[in-house]
Amino acid sequence: MHRLFLLAGLAVPILATEEDMGPAAFLWPPDRAWSAHIDNNAPCGSVEGPGKRVQFPLTGGRISLVAQDDSYETMIAISYKNDPRSQSDFTPLTPPIRELDPGHTCLPLPPPPSSIAEGTNATLQVRYTADFDHPFNQLFYACADITFVRAASFDPTTINAVCFNATSPVDVPAPTATNVVPTDLPGHGDNEPVIPGLSPTPEPVDAGKGGGLSKGALAGVVVGSVLGVAVVLGLALLYYREKQKKERLERQRDSGRGVAVDDATV
Repeated sequence: MHRLFLLAGLAVPILATEEDMGPAAFLWPPDRAWSAHIDNNAPCGSVEGPGKRVQFPLTGGRISLVAQDDSYETMIAISYKNDPRSQSDFTPLTPPIRELDPGHTCLPLPPPPSSIAEGTNATLQVRYTADFDHPFNQLFYACADITFVRAASFDPTTINAVCFNATSPVDVPAPTATNVVPTDLPGHGDNEPVIPGLSPTPEPVDAGKGGGLSKGALAGVVVGSVLGVAVVLGLALLYYREKQKKERLERQRDSGRGVAVDDATV
C-alpha cells in the first residue's frame, strides 16, 4: 500500500510537465528541445546544440526514458565531445533494446572510462526505430547534455522520483493521413520482426507530428493505469478480509461458547 501512495505522489509533479516529444525521449536527464521536422536527423534530432547541462554521477548513473509509441532496437550511446555533430562521435553504452513499450523505463548505465574525470562534459543519445507518423519504420534521435560529478556529490532526489518501470504492452497504432489505422505494419506487435535494414530517411513532414501525448500526460496515463488497477485489487482484498473477519465473529457468537467453529460444524 505504501508503494501505491508513493506512485500517486509521483504522478502529480509528472503530470505538470508539458514538453513535446517524438515517439520516445529522455525524461531524465532532460533532453534537448524536440524538433518535429528534424527528429530523424542524426545525431540529436533537434535544432538545439548543447544547452544547460545537468550533473550525472560517474558511477551508479541511471536514465529515465518515456515512450508514447512502440520503439524498437533502442540504443543508448554517449559522446565525450562538447558539441558532437555526427553519429561517429558517439559510442554505444548498452546493447540494443529489442522493444520498448509505451510508458516509463529506467535503465542503469555503465561508468565511463577511467580517463573521464569529474567535470567532464558529455552528451547522451537515444536512437531507436518507430513508425510514429508514417506507415513504415524510421530512425529517431534525442540527446541529453550532462557533466560528470563524483557519485558522493550527486543528489539522487530527481532521478529517484522519475526513474521507475511502468510500461504498457498495448500496441499503439501508427497514425496515417487518411485516419485509417494500419494493422499489418512491420515492427508492431510482440511477434512482429524488426526491419533489419532501414531505407534512407524520407523528406521531413511536419503534419501530424505535434499531436502526440506530452511527456507529462503519458506519465500520468501509465502511472494512473497501474495505480488504478492496484487500488482496485487492494480494496477488493481488504473487503474480502473484513467480510471473513465478520463471518468468524458471527460464528463465534452463534456457537454460544465464544470460540471459532469450522463451517462443517455450523
